[in-house]
Amino acid sequence: MNSIKNCLRRAKKRPGLFLFVAFITLLTTALEQYNPWTRANASFGFFKGFDYISILNDLANSVAEFFRNPKVALLTIAAGLFILFALCVVLGLIFSGFFNQLSNATFDKPKKKGEYRVGIGRYTFKLAFYFMISFILTVLVTVAVMYSAIPAIMSVKQFFLGSAGMLLPTILLCAITAVAIFFAVVFFALYITYVLPSLIYFRKGGTGVAFRMVNGYCWYLLPRTLGYLLVLLGIHAALWAIHYGLASEAAATCILVATWMLRTIVNFIYFYFVFDIFTAMKSDMFDTE
Repeated sequence: MNSIKNCLRRAKKRPGLFLFVAFITLLTTALEQYNPWTRANASFGFFKGFDYISILNDLANSVAEFFRNPKVALLTIAAGLFILFALCVVLGLIFSGFFNQLSNATFDKPKKKGEYRVGIGRYTFKLAFYFMISFILTVLVTVAVMYSAIPAIMSVKQFFLGSAGMLLPTILLCAITAVAIFFAVVFFALYITYVLPSLIYFRKGGTGVAFRMVNGYCWYLLPRTLGYLLVLLGIHAALWAIHYGLASEAAATCILVATWMLRTIVNFIYFYFVFDIFTAMKSDMFDTE
């Protein structure tokens, strides 16, 4: 309860924090809802006739074809990384001031003029590298998780094709796969999340500090991060269930506003919690920076 009161009190002192999260959430929610792919595919009907193994085979074949000409592949990757870094610099410019203000708020520092500008000067390139590496790691982890599920899916297919003796091995394999994927995703989200405030609070060695903190406090942090991920997943599933209300313009607008408001509240609370609890852990584990 005290954490909620502190959050509201600090948000009142710096209303720009909540407005920033609201604006970014509105932008991303609108882009998610109003794009051609969402209009055409974002409903559970998309999974009718969905062949998971075939899609992964096509992906593997596409990658093999891409690297058939190594020189062109390397030049394409280099150009892609350059474009990605440029986009991440833009994100760094946008978010560096916000995270500087948020860190000052969690330390209960008096509000000063130019906090956003100071954050841009200090953290833009740090955050650019953070966003870039996070994006690449997220893609790699997603691909690894997708391919790690193949044995369980194949086992389920064999069972439904009439292999009655496959029941127990199928259950065990599915359970092990589900547990492994669960911990892989949640711990990846934990590390990625808590590296962010560590980069803001520490000039050097922030990544190592974040890993030590997550390892030391993981069973306290895990339920909060898991809850956040489940809420976002639940919102996404509900949107797919109703196809974002796109059958009607009025319904789509109402869904957009409701989704935006809910996500704004959830995102702000989680951002605040991450920086606030990191401040507490920092005080607990270190006497000085």
